[in-house]
Amino acid sequence: MTNYFLVEIELGDRFAENFDTSTYKMNQLLADGKIQTYGVSDDWSRMWLSVLAGSELQVWDMVGNLPVEAVSEPIVTALHTYNQSLDLQFPAVSLN
Repeated sequence: MTNYFLVEIELGDRFAENFDTSTYKMNQLLADGKIQTYGVSDDWSRMWLSVLAGSELQVWDMVGNLPVEAVSEPIVTALHTYNQSLDLQFPAVSLN
């Protein structure tokens, strides 16, 4: 059974210093389906990830391999519900 998790990470200065490399790697994780979404605060001090995983242990394993350096212990929260705006959109209309 897969579950959604929210991960909050307090970022160190290295993320901002290596922004292009870090975002490239995060976008690759997004494209590979390892994370569902991610966001970085305006001051680059925090990152939030939504992850689809079988267990919290799998989430921690993935967090350990992220291309970011955490200042403190990341916070992992199991979510009861998770809705994306993409899931709520109507399908495209086909004129065929």
